[in-house]
Amino acid sequence: MNREKAREYFQRCDLDYSMVALDDIDKLVQMVSEELQSYLKFGGEHAKGMDMKASKLRKKDVKVLKDGLQYARIQVDGSYFKRREAITFSSTGFIGFGGELDDKNVAPILKAFCKWCDYVSEKSNVA
Repeated sequence: MNREKAREYFQRCDLDYSMVALDDIDKLVQMVSEELQSYLKFGGEHAKGMDMKASKLRKKDVKVLKDGLQYARIQVDGSYFKRREAITFSSTGFIGFGGELDDKNVAPILKAFCKWCDYVSEKSNVA
């Protein structure tokens, strides 16, 4: 999975910002956190050296209105950095993934995002 394929996956799941609520963003942060914990446990020395964890979501990081998500910024902290991009839902509709992370370190974030897409899609199909 790469960044572009993750964006395509969001579209293939027939998702858009209007379907995303604040609790969905909270769920995504939880899923990113779980994948990063798994990465730390099974990702070898490289993962241990990075020691990434999901940053606490701040009020200014997310804006959701009645018609859905306007923007969201989910970030990660690591052994030598704070608040780097994990997933950004831009107000333009572009979804960014780990802009400062290499392909290996962004992999658990992309995995969490795709699981989250399935979750939101399934949730909207039940409603």
